[in-house]
Amino acid sequence: MRAPLISLLAAVRLYAPLIVLLSLALLVGRNAGGGVGLVAGLVFALALAAHALVFGADEARRAFPPVVARLILALSVVVILAGAGAEGLPFAAQASELGLFLVTVSGAHLVFTVLIGRAPTLREVDPS
Repeated sequence: MRAPLISLLAAVRLYAPLIVLLSLALLVGRNAGGGVGLVAGLVFALALAAHALVFGADEARRAFPPVVARLILALSVVVILAGAGAEGLPFAAQASELGLFLVTVSGAHLVFTVLIGRAPTLREVDPS
């Protein structure tokens, strides 16, 4: 292995857990209702994207299987709808933010694994 690749692997192994902790701190520490679930989900998706770019799409699929991502995506849509439909409940806004966080994370993971997995097969076609 070359030195730049080893340092990139080490950087992702070091910073991915810190990025995940940052996203969870954003989700828990901010007031619900300001779109914090989307922002925290995008930050978490950054860690997933870095993992998929460095270790590959197959490893990312093993770490977070697409079936689990789809199940979380479906359940989080239900949580968002329940939080939006029952605004009078004490934790409705937090439930909506959590659902938005989970939708963003699972949807971004599915998109990243498809795009990164297909990237080696894409090539430019000569129009002539």
